[in-house]
Amino acid sequence: MTCKTPQATPDKRDLILAASQDLSAISVCLAAIGGDLMMNPNAPRRLPDGVGHALEWLSVEIERRCALIDEEM
Repeated sequence: MTCKTPQATPDKRDLILAASQDLSAISVCLAAIGGDLMMNPNAPRRLPDGVGHALEWLSVEIERRCALIDEEM
């Protein structure tokens, strides 16, 4: 038995693509924050580098998923 992937209507497609672009923008912000946490030794409240690495990893994972969504659309 073969299952067909449902096709998105044009309205839903636009909504999905807009959400993907929004998530992509969020990931850019997370990457910038993560980089700043790791690279700014003069920050008044220095957090462990692991926090910066975690934010950068999260950013990469969001971007990867956005790329998958965009490919499927």
